[in-house]
Amino acid sequence: MTARERHSALIEAMVADGTLTDPGLIAAFRAVPRHSFIPDTGASTVRGTALNAAGNPERWLAAVYADNAIITRLDEGGVPRQRGDEATPRTPEAEAATSSSSAPTVLARLLGLADLTYGHRALEIGTGTGWNTALLAHRLGDDSVDSVEIDPRVAGNARQALTAEGRSPRITVSDGYAGHPEGAPYDRITSTCGVRALPPAWLEQVAEDGLIVCPWGALEGAGVLARFECPGDGTARGTFHGGVGFVPLRVPGPQLPPVHDSGQQPDEYRLTQEDPIAPLMSFPSAFALSVMVPDWRVRRRWIGTGSGVWVNDRADESWVRVYPYGTSWMIEQGGPRSIWDEFEDALDEWSELGEPAPERFGISVSGDGTHRIWLDSPEGRAWDLSPVTDG
Repeated sequence: MTARERHSALIEAMVADGTLTDPGLIAAFRAVPRHSFIPDTGASTVRGTALNAAGNPERWLAAVYADNAIITRLDEGGVPRQRGDEATPRTPEAEAATSSSSAPTVLARLLGLADLTYGHRALEIGTGTGWNTALLAHRLGDDSVDSVEIDPRVAGNARQALTAEGRSPRITVSDGYAGHPEGAPYDRITSTCGVRALPPAWLEQVAEDGLIVCPWGALEGAGVLARFECPGDGTARGTFHGGVGFVPLRVPGPQLPPVHDSGQQPDEYRLTQEDPIAPLMSFPSAFALSVMVPDWRVRRRWIGTGSGVWVNDRADESWVRVYPYGTSWMIEQGGPRSIWDEFEDALDEWSELGEPAPERFGISVSGDGTHRIWLDSPEGRAWDLSPVTDG
């Protein structure tokens, strides 16, 4: 199949399954091919397979028009540095990603939630490859779209790709955390970078009754698409719409250290016959834990006897180590918090609540910046989000 044929097949599939319903968005996706915005070399699949348009054009095209993210930047060398696009399922390769080209259905869902209308002014956080920028420009008009990108080289590449497609939205090299006050207010702010707390600048720059749509998650790299309604008084109310992986938005402050084995002797250990890692790897339960238990991070690791996990709090003081131990599992924990006990209590509560799916949760942002997660309605069971900033 040619690139044009693959592009057409992808869009028609998204129309047929109801992912794309807005006529203006359908027209934009049909008019803006993804392959025009994917580097010929230096990108990779979420499983780490290198993509080279000249060396293996069939593999390159197949990856471009699969419904998957394409990694365009890793933590350590090898691919061009890009920023601003949502990441991927939580494979080891994806965990190292700092940028990717969004999976087509994720991008379609995000733009659909933004409820775009021609003439809306939109701010895009993270230009990345420029594909989403082009879709916004087609839907709203070039003069109605501002996009910010932190990396000058990435911004330059995106401008070239956009120009080749006949599009000319404004691209500014700056940090998306600060938004783009020069063009405010915006009817819509979209981001494929994920957040756990809305940056204050976004709330200041969104228009009255405007929308902010972005990935949200307290658990690194995995969360939900969030649609925030903003009345214009510095507050917001968000609803969640299905799981998504993401590259987190960089925020001010020091970067968090990697999740790691503390190297300390545990204060407590126990054996269990039931797999304790499963609730951390299953998205519905992991999401619930990320809401109900504050301030923790997890990574899967090979630990001598097999595949286990390490958990740290963000202060890097309390920790959990879980690993296979014969036919059982060993759970070790140390530090001032007993994080694993908090997990067990939260899972019991989640079970008592009927194991609610992530879509039943929502979020409210108050004028003083407090973020509160609730179940079913703002008046229901609720949890305050830890004020600790992202890393």
